[in-house]
Amino acid sequence: MTSVAKNMIGEIYSTANNGDQSEQLRFVVLEYINGQIDVTVVFRQTELDGKDVFTFFQSLLEPKRARFILYDCHFQTKDSRRRKELILVTWIPQSAASDQLSACIILRKPFHGLLPGIKLEMQLKEPVSRNYFGQQLGKDVIRVEEKDIST
Repeated sequence: MTSVAKNMIGEIYSTANNGDQSEQLRFVVLEYINGQIDVTVVFRQTELDGKDVFTFFQSLLEPKRARFILYDCHFQTKDSRRRKELILVTWIPQSAASDQLSACIILRKPFHGLLPGIKLEMQLKEPVSRNYFGQQLGKDVIRVEEKDIST
């Protein structure tokens, strides 16, 4: 893993727990590049203001690129509690290059092991609905990124 990737992962952990919420990292997108896991792009809360964050997440699931996505997901449970979880999404679409697919599949568990505090990891091969995603977060989840999971 590159030093840039380590720094961005450290930052998403620190801003997920405190700090200026407008500058909070919401997504860190990483890919296997030149033999290392490296950051390809990051998105902060300020870049997502006024957008449907879950729909934006879905746009990161590009059909020809296998990747890891660290997602600071905001959701709400039936008891009205608003929560945040850092989620590791391993995106492995069948149409991605075989070397990218292999790298993501092989590195998934070791990479997850480098991320303390990640309670949920999802391995996705195709885009998922808000409803499916919410169900993966837990049976009591009713909203993901400020929208009902039924929509």
